Amino acid sequence: MKTQIQKPAVKPADFLIFFLVLGASILLLNRTFSAKRGKVLVNANGTQYEFALSKDGVFSVMGAIGITQFEIKDRKVHILSSPCPNKTCVAQGFSDILVCLPNNVIIQRISESSEEGLDAISQ
Repeated sequence: MKTQIQKPAVKPADFLIFFLVLGASILLLNRTFSAKRGKVLVNANGTQYEFALSKDGVFSVMGAIGITQFEIKDRKVHILSSPCPNKTCVAQGFSDILVCLPNNVIIQRISESSEEGLDAISQ
């Protein structure tokens, strides 16, 4: 006696579940990869510069009274040195917005999620 194996019938709800899971996977992957993008915007004495947040390194820009050096490391930014007298900008450490008023330099870290207008609470 032979036993017949029956194939389960595919229902429309199965397709719906499949596409919902596929769509959620694509959204999560896109969110993961977009988090790796981002940029550092620098306004130095009226001149605009843009640096990739994903590229670590030490960079220099010319401000009103001299050269300001900053470092991008592990997707964070901080000022290493500046010609300003009180060095408050160097003491700021890693931050999303760094300002050296005497040298007229503003450094802003923009991640992909902040470009979309989301912050940690609204995500």
